[in-house]
Amino acid sequence: MKRDIEAIAGGDFDLLIIGGGITGACLAWDAANRGLSVALVEKDDFGSATSSASSKLLHGGIRYLQQGRIGKVRESAFERVYFQRIAPHLSRYVPFLVPCYPTLAKSSLALRAAMLLYHWICIGQNRWLDDPSKRVPDWRMLSRQEVAETLPGFDTRKITGAALFHESHMENSERMTLAFVTGAAAMGAVTANYVQAEGFRVRQNRVAGIEATDRLTGDSFEISARCTINAAGPWIPMLNGQLRTDTIVTAFSKGAHIVTPAVTDRVAVALTTDKQNQAIINRGGRHVFIIPWRGHSLIGTTYDAYQGELEDVRPTEADIEELIGDINSAAGSVLLKREHVKYAYAGIYPLIDDEINTRVYQGTGEYQVVDHMEKERIEGLVTVFGAKFTTARLLAEKALNRISPKFEKPLRPCVTRMRSLPCGEIEDLEAFRREMIRKYDSLLTDETIDHLVKLYGTETDGVVTLVERDPRGAERLSREHPDIEAQIVYAVEAEMAVHLDDVIFRRTGLGTLGYPGNEAVERCADIMSERLGWDPARRKEEIERLNAYYDYAGR
Repeated sequence: MKRDIEAIAGGDFDLLIIGGGITGACLAWDAANRGLSVALVEKDDFGSATSSASSKLLHGGIRYLQQGRIGKVRESAFERVYFQRIAPHLSRYVPFLVPCYPTLAKSSLALRAAMLLYHWICIGQNRWLDDPSKRVPDWRMLSRQEVAETLPGFDTRKITGAALFHESHMENSERMTLAFVTGAAAMGAVTANYVQAEGFRVRQNRVAGIEATDRLTGDSFEISARCTINAAGPWIPMLNGQLRTDTIVTAFSKGAHIVTPAVTDRVAVALTTDKQNQAIINRGGRHVFIIPWRGHSLIGTTYDAYQGELEDVRPTEADIEELIGDINSAAGSVLLKREHVKYAYAGIYPLIDDEINTRVYQGTGEYQVVDHMEKERIEGLVTVFGAKFTTARLLAEKALNRISPKFEKPLRPCVTRMRSLPCGEIEDLEAFRREMIRKYDSLLTDETIDHLVKLYGTETDGVVTLVERDPRGAERLSREHPDIEAQIVYAVEAEMAVHLDDVIFRRTGLGTLGYPGNEAVERCADIMSERLGWDPARRKEEIERLNAYYDYAGR
C-alpha cells in the first residue's frame, strides 16, 4: 500500500470516503469489493482517533440485554463472529467474570436466567466458523469458592457466585482498522493518510468531492467523486456545518483507559460502579472492566462530557484517579495505586441524544446513515455515523446498500461477511501458526514468529522476507519487547507509515503498554530516518512528537 497523492488528486471516483477510522475503513473495503472506484482520505493516521481509544472489545452484545434490545444483542453477537472469520489472528476470546450478589437483581438466579436468554438469542452464531478455535466458548456459572480462587486480592465475602462467558478482544485494534484499509487498497481503492478535507466542492446543490490539503507537504488539490461519504466521527460537524446540513452529533463524551501490571490472571472482570447507566433491568451502576491484555491489565472506561478542542483530547490525572478509585471501591480492596499506571489514553465519542445528561452513560451503540438528498436536497453527500467497532462492517454494508442507486452501474452483492481480509486468509489459526514456526525457525525464534502471526496473519511472509533480505531485521528493538527491526521497515515500505508515532502506536504495539524505552524509540527513529531521508532536525522533531503522547500526566 503506497501513498499516491497524484492518483488521489487526479482521480474522479465513484465514491470518496472522508475518515480513516474503522467506519471509513470498512466502507472502503466493502465498496471496493462491490466494484466501485474508491478514494479514502484521513486527516491524521488511519485508526488514530476514536477507533484506537476503545476497550478493544468485539463484544457480543450482552450489554444490550439490560436495555431490553434483543435485536441489538443478536446483531452484535453475529458481527463478533464475522470478525473471527475475516481476521482470525487479530483477536482472541477472553473469559469475562460478572459477580453475583445477594440482592435479587444481582443474584445468581437472575444472572443465570439472563445468560440462558442470551444463549438463546445467539443460537446459530458458531455455524459461520469452520475453525473450532474461533468458535464462541460456552458460558457457565461459578460458585462463591471458585470466584474467590479466581480473584485473589478481591474482597469476595459479599459475592455469591458469578457468570463466566467469553468476549472477543483485539490484540491490536489499530491493526484491525489498518487491515480493512490495506484490504481496500488491494482491491483497487486509493488511500492516503494525512490528507485534510477542507470543505466540500458544491456544484448546483450537488457535492462533487472535496477541497483537500496534503498535511505532509502543504499542497492543496481537489478530489472529485460522484458520491462523498462523511465518516469522520467526531469531526462530522466540522464539514457538515459548512453546508448547514444535519451535523448528526449533538455532544461529545470522553472515555479514558489505563494500562497497569496484571491485576487478574487470564480472566476479565466486569465490576459495578456507582455511575449511572441507561438500562431497563439495572444491576447497579455502569460497569468498569479489567481485561487481561498482553501480559497487563487494560482498565476502563470513564465517561465524562467533553467540550474542549477535539485535537486536545488527553487523559487527565482526574481520569486516572477515577479509574483507580472505581476499581478499588468495586473490588473492596486496594488493588491499584497511581504508580501502577504504565499508560493512559482517552478518546472522544460523539453522542446523538436529543437531551444530554452528563451523569448518565449515553453510548447507545446506534449508528446512522443520512442521505442529505432526502433531508436537505443536497445530492452527492451521505453522512455515516458509526458507534461501535463491532458493528462497523454491518454499518458499511447497510450504508452501501442504501446509496447503491446513486451509481450509474449496478453494484456487486456485499461479500464482506464471509470474505477474509487479505491478511486473514487462514482456515485454521493454530495450524497456520505451527506452519509459520516450521517455515521460519531458522530465521526467528518461536516467540517472535508467534508475535508476528498475531499482528500480520498471512502478511507475516512479507515481514520475514525483509529478514531474509537483511538479517539485521531479525534483531529485537529492545529487550522488553518482541518487535523486530523488520517490522519498522515493513511499516514504511508497505503500510504507509510516515511518522514515528505511526510505527510506535499503530503499526506495532510498542507504545501502547507505556513508554517503550529510549533504546526502542532511538532504533525506530534511526530505521525510519534511513528509509525516509530524515535529517537530524527532523529526527529530533519526530521523537518530540512521539513524547507528546506521554505528556498527559508525566512519564
